Amino acid sequence: MRAPMTFLLMAFVFSTQAFASAFDSLNDQKLQEQALTLLEQNADTMLIDGDVRPDEKLTDILAKVQAYNDEILTRLAEGQNLEDMTSSVSHTDTKCSVQKSGRTAVCNLLITYRPLGETNIRFTVDLDDAGNAVGISNTADVTRGD
Repeated sequence: MRAPMTFLLMAFVFSTQAFASAFDSLNDQKLQEQALTLLEQNADTMLIDGDVRPDEKLTDILAKVQAYNDEILTRLAEGQNLEDMTSSVSHTDTKCSVQKSGRTAVCNLLITYRPLGETNIRFTVDLDDAGNAVGISNTADVTRGD
């Protein structure tokens, strides 16, 4: 009798952890989406620091990401292959880490280019009590790699 009870308890613990992990992933995805939206909406007024090219603006960098996303949506809508895309961007990924205070999150938008190279945009968003991104810092830090 003891073995089946242990098995049931372990199954419950694992299913609870899997549910919590899936819930966390949805929350993370929501925060990343909100943060990227705030970055796009405020890009024209934000200062950029770091590895910035002369006369480069944050809107210039984000325009490449938008063109990449538009090409993906168009190709999917038309049933085309995504492997032969024309965009210079090959991949984008946004990750946010909520700080200990729970009031801010540091986010990174990583843009990977074809055939080689990447740009990372690091920025901070303000969070409300529910953990939603509601504001953004006025500075973004740009780093590049080959």
